[in-house]
Amino acid sequence: MRWDLGSFLTSDGRDDDDAVACGGVAERAGTMDKHAPYRIARIVRWGAALATAFLIGIVGTTEAVSANFPHFKSFSVTISSGTATTTAKAAAAAASADLPDLLFTWTEVGIGAPDVTYRLQSVVTATFGCVNTASNQPRAGNKVTVTAPVSTVSTLTSDQNGRISGSVVLDTAAVGTGDFACPPGQSLVALSATFAQNTITDTTNGVTATDDDIVVTFGP
Repeated sequence: MRWDLGSFLTSDGRDDDDAVACGGVAERAGTMDKHAPYRIARIVRWGAALATAFLIGIVGTTEAVSANFPHFKSFSVTISSGTATTTAKAAAAAASADLPDLLFTWTEVGIGAPDVTYRLQSVVTATFGCVNTASNQPRAGNKVTVTAPVSTVSTLTSDQNGRISGSVVLDTAAVGTGDFACPPGQSLVALSATFAQNTITDTTNGVTATDDDIVVTFGP
């Protein structure tokens, strides 16, 4: 019997079954290649979405940390009359036993709680003396120096950015001379004062700031 191999082989030497199988693989490969751009596009979109979510998470974390890190951005203490220098002299005609008050000015940022309570403090050392009607300073025996702490408390509300800018006057009227008194014909006046340990404390968050001492010299 004579076999005709041409009926079983394709032109490239493969039999018909192999050709059909290879054709199926080629057809599937073509289908895969056709959908590849869509899969790549989806991967790119997912990658972009993940990157955006990651950046939002970083920004959100940074804002949360900033909003819960209270600290004083600025703080100063001055004489409430507006004297900004550490040494001031009052005119003899204005001399009295009254000490000047202190003006506390500050800005605190990074506040998480809406309401914050502040304690303002200073230690006052003042020298008082007796003068006659001509404003002549008497002997040292007619002087007295006293030291006393003064403080006050104030509660303020932060803005939407977690910031408080405050300005509060600390009254120093509590500093007195005790039993010291001037003889007849003389008047009691404040001669000098030092305001030390000028401190502000955010008692809500436990944050403190301190400014320099202030030295004031009065007449006569």
